[in-house]
Amino acid sequence: MHGMNTIRTLAVVVILAALLPPCVPAQSTVYSSVLATHLFVVGAANPQTGVFFQHPGDDTVWSHTGSKTIRAFNVALGPGSHGRVIYIAGGNGVHLSRDGGRTWKITTGWQITEVMCVAPDPADTNTVYCTTPYGVFKTTDGCSTWREMNTGLTALYIPSLIVEKGGLLCCVSEDGLFRSTDGGGRWDRMALSVSGTRILAQSPADPSFLIAGTENYGLYVSHDGGTIWTRSESGVDHLTFYAVAFDPVNPDIVYAGGYVTGVYKSLDGAKTWKRTNEGLANLNVHAIAVDPLDHNRVYAATLWGGVFSSVDGGAHWKSAGLSGSQVWSIVIHTL
Repeated sequence: MHGMNTIRTLAVVVILAALLPPCVPAQSTVYSSVLATHLFVVGAANPQTGVFFQHPGDDTVWSHTGSKTIRAFNVALGPGSHGRVIYIAGGNGVHLSRDGGRTWKITTGWQITEVMCVAPDPADTNTVYCTTPYGVFKTTDGCSTWREMNTGLTALYIPSLIVEKGGLLCCVSEDGLFRSTDGGGRWDRMALSVSGTRILAQSPADPSFLIAGTENYGLYVSHDGGTIWTRSESGVDHLTFYAVAFDPVNPDIVYAGGYVTGVYKSLDGAKTWKRTNEGLANLNVHAIAVDPLDHNRVYAATLWGGVFSSVDGGAHWKSAGLSGSQVWSIVIHTL
């Protein structure tokens, strides 16, 4: 009788296993936004621009999604959408796909162009922000309508914006950093007022740890959420930085890059830096991303050199494709 019960139990396990969906291993998808490319051939169709994507195992092969001829400054994935909701910050507005990139629509009118950044609110799927050379815009109805949100800003060229942990907003402007505590209703100047700020990154492990990259003034670090800033200079021989990326596993590892800098890496939380450029054939770095599923896999987006990748934490680099492209941003989404 005991043996019969064991057989019945095994039969139930087999049936349940057959009914359950197969276990799909987690994987990363790498998205790159391309503004332009050098790969013109006289008499041939213009090369594609816009958003490209690949999986790490694809080597140098990229697929394309969205419009084939737009200037794509930035790409963002809808939080919690499992890759189905994708936003593109394009030269002709904010593009949106709700089916994983199969179909697209432009959600903004003629008043909103040269969109440089799209930032979805992780706490509200209907709220999205975008930045332009003439300020910040916001939608609270799933991109049906947009409104200007510039009160308090002293400069309207806004290359990027982040929704900080805790729901605060911070935007990067020509006149320094600004923060909003009411969803963009009003902006107040942060302590760092260095002109030509280009990028702000927040540590995933410590929300009070911020790093800002500037044009002509180097890197600045804050460990108290932006009240006190200090310039991070040890090992740094350059002044213009467009990219900062934190390692998602080790909070002490940070990458930075910019105009002819190649890639800098810090192992001590941005106290000291060292250049790590072996194999990096283009040193104009505009974006860096670290794969959350393999923190030794790092990507560098370059201006007119395409994308480079490293599988050993930036010690060695090789071309990952899109050669000749002006790649403005790179985002890694994991499922």
